[in-house]
Amino acid sequence: MNILWVLIIVGLVFIKYVKDNVGINSNVPPFDPINQAEEEETEEEEFEEDSESVQEQEEPVAVESIPTPTSTPTPQQPVTERFDKTPQKQVERLFGIIGKPLEHSISITYFKKKFRAEHISADYRNFEIDSAEELKTILQENPNLCGLNVTIPYKQDVIPMMDRLDESAAQVGAVNVIKVVRNEGKVELVGYNTDAIGFEESIAPLLEDRKKALILGTGGVSKAVKYALDKLGVESKFVSRNSSFDILGYYELSPSVMDEYSILINCTPVGMWPDSDKCPDIPYAYISDKHLLYDVIYRPEETLFMKKGAQNGAIVKNGYEMWQRQADATWRIWNE
Repeated sequence: MNILWVLIIVGLVFIKYVKDNVGINSNVPPFDPINQAEEEETEEEEFEEDSESVQEQEEPVAVESIPTPTSTPTPQQPVTERFDKTPQKQVERLFGIIGKPLEHSISITYFKKKFRAEHISADYRNFEIDSAEELKTILQENPNLCGLNVTIPYKQDVIPMMDRLDESAAQVGAVNVIKVVRNEGKVELVGYNTDAIGFEESIAPLLEDRKKALILGTGGVSKAVKYALDKLGVESKFVSRNSSFDILGYYELSPSVMDEYSILINCTPVGMWPDSDKCPDIPYAYISDKHLLYDVIYRPEETLFMKKGAQNGAIVKNGYEMWQRQADATWRIWNE
């Protein structure tokens, strides 16, 4: 009997010892479902308050305020759409330009802007090609192509591909505009030259009593310039690196020659962007205030050729007005 009481007492002491030690040493409070729910509710309220505070601090960003990446050209990096075979947006009429390089050309910008402004269902593309023969491929792959501009170096190369030549193109011996005439499955190419129109109209007001001109270069545009000068009654002579009986060499530009010819027209690509630090190799020291220096290049706006002429008092002009006038004439031809 005494042993039973001893065991009971030992058991009670052990239970009390366990309870006392758990209450003292445990850092975890006993689980209380009511307190736990209240704590969770408090945490949720605090989170919502924090979220509202963040939303109040952050202003919404308008879509318009986010700068959109763009490839719009600066004067040093004009826009160029390379000739490729990727699917294009289908429009009623397609126009374009062929040449190489095309970085300098502003035709694509001009015509795309015109189409948008006048709500014309048309598009304009750059076709940078390695050979004039690729014109055939362009025509085959673009059945809605209605017209093309032609720039360096293909203004003469495309002539054999024309079915007909306008009178101006035939006399100039260069084509800078092609009209694509489609009739019952047949395609006819008609060549024109609007460079002569643009040049004649832009230089006429500056001639005054100047009657002799040196044309630097012998390419397609130089022939259009000569054609226009002939119409204006201005005597002209070509200048080239390769001289002949009717072409002066640059080395032949003596003081007397420079004095005799008071108009100098740069029809070469020398000085065109991106090689804006170059200019035709003429003796600028012989330029005076009686001279007129005309550069058919329009990018950059002021070429080194023009700068050197202006430094000696000459009147200078770039080719932008010429380009503008020929572009207007081109659009009239395409829509006749």
